[in-house]
Amino acid sequence: MTAKETVLNLYRAYASGDPGNISELLHPDVLWIAPPGNATQVALGLGRPDDAGEPNGSNNLNHDKIVNFMAYNFRRLFIDAKNEFTSIVSEENKVIVEHRLSALLPTGKRYVNDYCFYYEVLDGRIIKIREYMDTRGGWAQVFGNEEPITLLEFVSGSNA
Repeated sequence: MTAKETVLNLYRAYASGDPGNISELLHPDVLWIAPPGNATQVALGLGRPDDAGEPNGSNNLNHDKIVNFMAYNFRRLFIDAKNEFTSIVSEENKVIVEHRLSALLPTGKRYVNDYCFYYEVLDGRIIKIREYMDTRGGWAQVFGNEEPITLLEFVSGSNA
């Protein structure tokens, strides 16, 4: 399987919500590097608004957090989510995916944001995920001018 096929299979696994399918495509040492203090992680109680700023590792996700986020939490925060892929570029073990995510938030507000993800694949599994997004736009849609609060408690497979 090519690196591009591996990444596309990961998106299909995310859509299935099956933790086993997601886990199989992730290297045990995978790291998802997310923008610090982003609204998604603050809304799930995984980060704090004060984390925002230069990259500091405060919002990075390991294998288990990624599986739990995508299998049990993503659909709770982003209801009826839809990805519209705009470009996918692949070279050797590196894949870049641009897409627009549209969803309904638990607050009833609509959410639409553009994302760019950089992936690295090692031995047929994803070892690195680097997320880029409009953090300000995401924040405005999730919290507006309100005080940022945990909208949903992050759950894992054992307590989902």
